[in-house]
Formats: sequence, C-alpha cells, structure tokens
Amino acid sequence: MPGQTRTFVSKKRPKAVGDWVSRARVFTPEIVPEAFGHQFWAWWVDINPEWRTKQRPMMRGDSPSWTSLDFHGQNGFLNVMVCLKWWRDAMKTPSPDWEEAVDDVTWALRKMREFVVPPLLLVRRR
Repeated sequence: MPGQTRTFVSKKRPKAVGDWVSRARVFTPEIVPEAFGHQFWAWWVDINPEWRTKQRPMMRGDSPSWTSLDFHGQNGFLNVMVCLKWWRDAMKTPSPDWEEAVDDVTWALRKMREFVVPPLLLVRRR
C-alpha cells in the first residue's frame, strides 16, 4: 500500500478544511464544537472503508484493504488530524464524541500500519 498523493473526497468534509487549505494553511477557523463534531463524524464515516459501515459505531476488525484512508501528504491524513486538533481546541474539556473520534482514528492508523508492516515486524527487539 504505497502512499498516494491524493486527497479525500470533499463532499462531506468540514467546510473549515477547505477554508484552511485555500488560505495556504495559515488560517485557524472558528469552530463551534458540537456542530463541528457532527461535520467531522459525517466526513470520517464517509471516507472510511465500506466494510466499517456508514454509521456509528463503526465496525472494527481486520480487512485486506485500507486504501480509502491511505492518503499521505498535506491533503491526506493531515486534514483528519488537524480537524481533531481544532475540535479539541474549541472545547474546555474533551467531549465523549471527540474522545470516540480520537480513539477511532488512532485505531484506524494502527490497522493501516499493520496492513503495511506485518505485526511481527512491529515488535521491537531488545
């Protein structure tokens, strides 16, 4: 699964991401946490592999393909990560929705890493 310089589908992407990209990534959008959380989840569910379902809670398991999330570079997974940062920065304390999102994104990243590097090769040698 070599990294590809493509971008995620923008159909359900939070508008703030497009605004940020169009301003050369030097812009921090005003975020309303609850509304942004709904936007983030709609987009996250949409860009995940079909087998994970298109609603929450999202399925977890092993799959032979993670290509729908394999987007590297400035228009790839960075956009997902910056959304989580903006969302968290807009709250005094983390919401359960945000914590669920961080957990799911973390899980997906780990699974993608395993897809690229078999788990036995990830074990550190002493």
